[in-house]
Amino acid sequence: MKNIVIASFYKFVSLADFEMLREPMLEKMHETNIKGTVILAKEGINGSFAGTREDMDTYYQYLHQDSRLADLRFKETFDEENPFSKAKVKLRKEIVTMGIKEVDPTQLVGTYLSPEEWHDFIQDPEVILIDTRNDYEFDLGTFKNAINPNTENFRNFPEYVQQHLQDKKDNKIAMFCTGGIRCEKSTAYLKELGFHNVYHLKDGILNYIETMPEDKSLWEGDCFVFDDRVAVNNKLERVYPQLPQDYKHDRNLDRTTE
Repeated sequence: MKNIVIASFYKFVSLADFEMLREPMLEKMHETNIKGTVILAKEGINGSFAGTREDMDTYYQYLHQDSRLADLRFKETFDEENPFSKAKVKLRKEIVTMGIKEVDPTQLVGTYLSPEEWHDFIQDPEVILIDTRNDYEFDLGTFKNAINPNTENFRNFPEYVQQHLQDKKDNKIAMFCTGGIRCEKSTAYLKELGFHNVYHLKDGILNYIETMPEDKSLWEGDCFVFDDRVAVNNKLERVYPQLPQDYKHDRNLDRTTE
């Protein structure tokens, strides 16, 4: 029975006191038996953790007590085992590392598309469809006709944009990632550079897989996730019982879903 709830979440929001939030959040994770990783930065919160239904609901309520996180949404999947071994709350310069200081998704971002809207939109042959994830994630699965930027990590994405997209500022560009955070920051970056028609998949691939019937889905293959499940299929079921050595080399976001 799949009685373990696995939640991924993020929010770009000003957290000037983020360093002060670490200890209370970690203590509450221990108190509620929640395991996983939360990343805090001045620009917001990002994470993925797991526990029983009761424990997860208790922790959700705890986070929502902070008015800045009152509307924090959690994308849930389910499994028989907890894919995390420890509780961690980490402090970072960015909740997802792009390395471009000028990018602020709280001020400027692309147009969100629901899974249904996305499904129709990316079938337009004029749309440039870009996978903002890493190359090893792309290799496991992606959307039909998606472009692979061949990045080893998200910090390489701005270089890809500079080299391949600078003459496409008037084109329709659609970007996607696992849970929404990387594509949201990517659209903010492109908008900052003057791109006019930038779109991204709301809540990412996992939301699309959950929403779209498998026989109509444009997703091909499996979806890499940042925990010990390694990847999930079109039914959001784990694909590998153990972590393959091949995917250990560059997991630099501490197993947070992006």
